[in-house]
Amino acid sequence: MKTWLLSILLLGYTSVIAQQNVYQSFEVDSAAEPRGGITTFNTFLQANLRKPIQAEAEGKGGVIVLSGVVEPDGHVSNLTTIKSLRPDCDREAMRVVNLFRVWKPAQKGGQIVRQQVSIPVVFKPNTPFIYQKGTMVAYFDANKQPVPVGSDLIVYRQIMPLDTNGLPTDDLVLYKKDGKVWDESYRDPFVREKKGQPSSSGRPVYSIGYQSAVRNWNGYVYTVNQTGKLMQEAHYTDGKLSGEQVVYYTSGMVAEKQEYADTKKTMTSWYPNGQIKQVQQTNTRVLSNALVSDFMTGLWDSTGRQMVKEGNGWASLTQRVKSNSDTIRQTSYVEQGAYQNGTKQGMWTGRYGDGSYFYEEHYNKGIFQTGKAYSAGADTVRYDELEQQPKFSGGMPGLSEFLQKTLGYPADAQRSGAQGKVFVSFVVCADGTLCDYEVFKSVHPSLDREAVRVVQKMSGYWTPGMQRGRRVPVKYNMPINFTLY
Repeated sequence: MKTWLLSILLLGYTSVIAQQNVYQSFEVDSAAEPRGGITTFNTFLQANLRKPIQAEAEGKGGVIVLSGVVEPDGHVSNLTTIKSLRPDCDREAMRVVNLFRVWKPAQKGGQIVRQQVSIPVVFKPNTPFIYQKGTMVAYFDANKQPVPVGSDLIVYRQIMPLDTNGLPTDDLVLYKKDGKVWDESYRDPFVREKKGQPSSSGRPVYSIGYQSAVRNWNGYVYTVNQTGKLMQEAHYTDGKLSGEQVVYYTSGMVAEKQEYADTKKTMTSWYPNGQIKQVQQTNTRVLSNALVSDFMTGLWDSTGRQMVKEGNGWASLTQRVKSNSDTIRQTSYVEQGAYQNGTKQGMWTGRYGDGSYFYEEHYNKGIFQTGKAYSAGADTVRYDELEQQPKFSGGMPGLSEFLQKTLGYPADAQRSGAQGKVFVSFVVCADGTLCDYEVFKSVHPSLDREAVRVVQKMSGYWTPGMQRGRRVPVKYNMPINFTLY
């Protein structure tokens, strides 16, 4: 009995020693590597790296090499710098590598073991700029094209106050050169607006950035929480999304990145552990509801198993949702089906783990054909359209007529010359009434109140939105235009 017990203890001790040993790549049977491969790991690094502003101002680029140990649970411990670029960039490289926790550990003799790895992190060089005392200074020629400091072509100078994270802190001002004097040409005011939609925790969030004279967003607009933590960033041109949009997890890791180019949008998303989740392309100029707009290029589960490759494969997507039979309880929601050449093909199903909801739909080359859905406490419904947006009675002509009859222009706003578009958000409820009114883009207090009053008058004039054959509440954003001339 004592011998048997001693054998167990020795086996346990041997196992602990094996876990404590750190091997080199040439000493193991199967070397540690990022799940999903080096290419997807490098994509993760480049999506998450934020070059420190002083390094960016100097245009610095280069390679940092980190050393660490890939642990059995897939994270890297004991990170150190073995090739430095500069201290601030070194710290940023470590921050991003620490976010990635889905390494495939090494194996030796049939056991998972710890392995030393070297990780190169590339910072790409950029055009340098002046950054002094919290202000970025840039110069432009007569056509407002960038030119270097000291150029004879300089006509304009732009001043943009930025904090050490690269976020705006004050007005953007453009000056025009007049001999030896710089005259202010125009100013885009710095704006901090409370967003109508709070964070997942219910706490308020804010948009910060620059707005033009007609109150359209221009350049990068950042969404931050009460403490200033970055949650989202998006690039706008004259109030319209352009360039890219990035959403962040609370850890600071990129959750989703959307890149816009001509008629195509590419969306890449990641799981909270850093594993790539999906790559999807969208045609942004679809002219008919019958046309396919979304194409799935790649899809992975949270362990790194690729379900859809080059547009083909079987997908199984799981998330946590509120139960349809008990809204205070969470349940699993699993959607399954095939992708063929990037689009949904054949039968797709969705099912709540507690049985409170189920749907079955059929697709042909990505085009929805028919569907049926069951929800707890209700009959099964059949539908031939996936979604329908809320509609005002009489459509757009009816809405224009309603506004012409109902909208007034407050006298004090007229006297002060206030004009522009007030943006009001509201919810079209399942019965066609409206609720949850909020001004998310203000012009003037009196114009804001008038816009809300008119929107409230619309309650009951709406056909509610539909989703899978059932009426659903839908959030709606509406601009109310006030023009003096």
